[in-house]
Amino acid sequence: MQHELRDIQQTSIKRVRSELKAWGKYWIRHELGNGYPTRSACDRLSEPMIHSAPTSDYIAPPKHVDMVDRQLNQLSIDCRKAVRVQHLCGGEWQALFDSNKTFIYWLRRAELALMGE
Repeated sequence: MQHELRDIQQTSIKRVRSELKAWGKYWIRHELGNGYPTRSACDRLSEPMIHSAPTSDYIAPPKHVDMVDRQLNQLSIDCRKAVRVQHLCGGEWQALFDSNKTFIYWLRRAELALMGE
């Protein structure tokens, strides 16, 4: 497992972005559920990140999604917010960042960290 994490960390920016895109698509699909959520995932981003224990309706994500989740949890809060804004909210940064330049800075920093640099 450690070998798999190292392989993903020492990869190209193109692959990191592809994995983040797949991660985002998975979570968008599961956050929407079968009906309409009471609040959008983007709206909830402005609240503190709270990790709770899985509930009875919890479905374990696929291995590649779980691996990206674990890597993202090791990043700074601003990096995580930028990744979520980009891949879950379509880049609508206005609610969480002062400027587009700040948003891009944190997103690039997150991508570089995921590359292992």
